[in-house]
Parts: sequence; structure tokens; C-alpha cells
Amino acid sequence: MRTIFRRFLYRFSVVAIASLACGTSAPLVSAGVVTGPTATDTFSSTFREFFFLQPAYTGLGNEVLVETTGASLPGTAVLRELNAFSGFYGTDTIDTEFQSMHLAGSVVNTPGFNGTPVQFQVGQGNGFLPGLTYSPGQVAEKPTVFPNPPTPINGQLDLFPAKSVFDLFIDVWVDLNTDNIVDNGEVLRNFDQSLRMNNDNLTGFPPKNDRYIGLGWVSRLDPLLGEFGATVFTSRLDFYIVNLDGTNSGIVAAQIDFDPDYAPVHEIPEPSSMAVFGGLTLLAGRRRLQGLRKRLFGR
Repeated sequence: MRTIFRRFLYRFSVVAIASLACGTSAPLVSAGVVTGPTATDTFSSTFREFFFLQPAYTGLGNEVLVETTGASLPGTAVLRELNAFSGFYGTDTIDTEFQSMHLAGSVVNTPGFNGTPVQFQVGQGNGFLPGLTYSPGQVAEKPTVFPNPPTPINGQLDLFPAKSVFDLFIDVWVDLNTDNIVDNGEVLRNFDQSLRMNNDNLTGFPPKNDRYIGLGWVSRLDPLLGEFGATVFTSRLDFYIVNLDGTNSGIVAAQIDFDPDYAPVHEIPEPSSMAVFGGLTLLAGRRRLQGLRKRLFGR
């Protein structure tokens, strides 16, 4: 185990430093930008993510499937418009944006990797390294089905449950040597493909008892990025090693698969249940981390 992790860290450092000369991604197109009067919603959440780690990242001969789980830390904030417009479905629609989200957890159910600390950051400029871009979205009232009368347009999003999507650009920090320091090669990012998260039954603002599921990815260059009309692909989404200056190393480190068994899940429970779940999650993660440190470093 110790040999494997040391080889990981050495390989990460070498490939990250050697790839600083690689080009950066194309500029983000202007789409789904929040304007006008706004409000900010804050809430807590839990997550489950599966990653297929690639040989170029691990140094192993084949890809490795790892499962990560955890909960949000304080500070999740979603910006939303107050004034609605007629959108993709012909119903009251608003633009939204994840201003910040910080998730913390660990690898589970993966022998040889269990307990490895994993953290996620979302929000423009809020990454573990420079350059993380914004994560836009939309919320729309559901269209009615004939022969019911059309959903009224009144400039306010006030009919729930509603439809909600986000296109997320994410920093993933895998603290392999558990030193609580962002080292070369430890941060991964989906530079060119946003993670499309979908919820067909948003309960309200702020959300509670809600569930978002990963549907696929949207190109960074899609003019409808963050909107319901964007083109969603269901092939794997690539996460690249991030250079220390925030540029793309060009090395695919991990992938997300949208098979129903592996698709990302993000849940927003009742605030009271979240407090209990979050405490148990962090406690379990701390115990796993202590065990991992003892196995690797004898302390």
C-alpha cells in the first residue's frame, strides 16, 4: 500500500510540472448569465460520485473504479433571478448560478483506496487552484399537458414542483498523502465538459428533500450552457490534472460514467436530518483517515 501511494505522488508531481507548457481551454461562452434583481439561497447537501481513475493518473495497468461520498461544508450559495422570463418550455423561467459549494468526504467501498480524503469545490474563482469558472443553471415551471390549460406566465417562478438544471465545473482534490496540503497533481478539473445535473421536481427556494442526478455533459462552447435547450452528451466526462497555475495539463486523470449505476447523485435533505447525517459522515471519514494514516505512515 505504502509503495503504491508513494508512486502515485511521485507520478503526479512529475506529470503536473512537466505539462505546464500545455495550452489552456477555450474561453467560456456567455450563456445563462444571472441578471437583474437577485436572491441567494443557502443549504446543505450530501453527494455520491463514482470516478474511473485512468492509468495515466495512477500508474497502474488498468482503470480503477472508486466511489466517493460525503457532505457539504458551510457556505453553499446559489444565486437566482427574481424576475422570470418565458423560457425553453414556454413557462416562467429564471437563470441561476452556483456561487460556491464545498463538499468533503472520502473514498468508500474501494479496497486499497478506502479513507482517502476527497473534496470538491464549485463556483467561479473558488477552486483549489486558480481558474475555476462559473457554473450556470436554470429553473422553469413545468409545462401543463393538454387538455389542461397552459401554465400561466406572470413573471414570477411560483409554481412547484419545478424543473431545475445546473452545468457544473468542479475542482476535485484527492489528498493522497493526507497532509492537508494541495500538492502537484492532486487537483482534477472538468475543463471542457460541464457536469449536467438535473432535478425534475424542485420543491422550492431554498430546496429541501430534493435530488439531483447527473444526466451527462454539456460542451463548454455550447451557446446554451446552463440552459434547458443545451445539447447533453452521455459519453464519459473527462477530468484533467490541473497545473499549479490553474491551466490544463492535458492529462486525463479520471472519468465520470452516466450509466445509472454510476451517475452522480446530489441530495438536499431537510436541514434537521442534514445536521445528523453530516456529523456522522465527517466522523466516519475522520476514523477512516486515521486508519489510513496508521497503515501508510505508522501514525
